[in-house]
Amino acid sequence: MNSNIHDVAVITAEEVMALNFINLSPACHLRRYFRQGLRSHIFEVLDVCDVSKETQGELSKGVRWFPRAVPQKMLRILRTRFSQLSQALDEVNKYTMILKFLGPEFIAVSQEFIVEYHGANGSEIILCGLQEYVQGKALDPWDLSGDNPIDIFFQRHFPGQNSGGKSVKKAIESISFFVKKVKRMAMDEGYIPDLAGNGNLIITARGELKLVDINNIIKVHYNEKIFLDDKKYPSCDKSVEVLAILEQKVMKNKFFLDGQLYRHFFSTERRQRVKELEEKFYQNW
Repeated sequence: MNSNIHDVAVITAEEVMALNFINLSPACHLRRYFRQGLRSHIFEVLDVCDVSKETQGELSKGVRWFPRAVPQKMLRILRTRFSQLSQALDEVNKYTMILKFLGPEFIAVSQEFIVEYHGANGSEIILCGLQEYVQGKALDPWDLSGDNPIDIFFQRHFPGQNSGGKSVKKAIESISFFVKKVKRMAMDEGYIPDLAGNGNLIITARGELKLVDINNIIKVHYNEKIFLDDKKYPSCDKSVEVLAILEQKVMKNKFFLDGQLYRHFFSTERRQRVKELEEKFYQNW
């Protein structure tokens, strides 16, 4: 690559294959993931046999099918610049923390590794992850509507599921446990994961809720200043808002605002300032 991996918004699979720290098995193939994060380059790790079936097709009962290759793993290359190894290790520690609090059932488990990247500016530290692929549909908390929003979600995204069936009940249960675990982490450790990003929360056809973005773990500040992350987004306030939406619309908790977390972040004046900052963010992006 002629440019630095930190600076470019898009890189191809071929460019990733040419990076000094990539040594992919001949049995694997990389494909750029359609949902790129603001902080990471993300690629599907595919089996070459599955890619061959997708592109050339396979015969079944005289009919040629072209099944889409399903990723074995997801390769994530963080674009964040680290001047010291300790900074990268701090990010790994944050991942370890959310794994501890949420457990493998609620996050896309990742094997984190630190590499030396030889780029345009010389040798640099890069944090990568080989992450579990979660096959499901993105949950947009602001799109939840009706008296039974998860039932509606399944009707829209998994039409083969019976209304009010086991998967719907499982999803409601998973969301309830997830919210409680995230709130516990916020209270005990003072951190909250980014829940507000597009596609950060995935629900599977079986009703499992998974957090797939594990690279923006935010410090919870109990003061009047509204924290902006490295992309100038009020991610802490918006993530707390996601929890509140899930409590209100999915868990049907009428008294959710009584908790300390919500009392601090849900004042009328603060919500208005967050709205203005969010609008400014989207104008710039």
